[in-house]
Amino acid sequence: MKHCRSLLFVLMLLALAGTASAQRQARVGLGFNALLTTAEGLGLGVRTRAAAPVSADLSLAVDLGFTGFIFRGRDEASYVFDPQLSAIVTFPPHGRQAFYILGGFGAYAPLSERYSGESGPTVHFGFGWVQLLRETQVFYELNPTLVVGERNVDVVLPVRIGVIF
Repeated sequence: MKHCRSLLFVLMLLALAGTASAQRQARVGLGFNALLTTAEGLGLGVRTRAAAPVSADLSLAVDLGFTGFIFRGRDEASYVFDPQLSAIVTFPPHGRQAFYILGGFGAYAPLSERYSGESGPTVHFGFGWVQLLRETQVFYELNPTLVVGERNVDVVLPVRIGVIF
C-alpha cells in the first residue's frame, strides 16, 4: 500500500512538471554517482533526472537512482533504489558555468535482503555546478541525504556527474 501511494504521488508531480514544461523546455539528465553510506560503505550507481522549469531560476525535478554496493563481490552485494523530488534554484551564470542548490525529499528502498542500513523516507539538500558545452551541459553535484528509518537515521552522501540534454 505504501508503494502505491508513493507511485501515485510521483505521477501527480510528473503531471505538474508537464504542465510547467508546456511554457518552457523540460530537461533530462543522465549520470553516474558514487554513494557513501554509514551502513554499507561505497556504492556505484546510475541516475536520471527530469526537470521542468517553473521560472528562469526555479525548476522542479524527479530523479530515479539505482546504486549497487558491489565491492564485497556479487554474492554479498546489495542494491538500493532512491527516487527523489527536488526544487532546484540556479544562480546567475558566470561565463559558461552556473551554481545551483537543490533540496527536497524522496525514498530509500533496498532491493535486496543483504542491505544492512535503514530504509524509508529521505530529506536532501545539496549543491552543484553546470558547465555549458555547445548544446548539452555537464553537471557535478554533491547531495547529502538523511534516510529516516524505523530505528535510526542514516547519512548518505552521493557525489554525481553527468550530462543534461
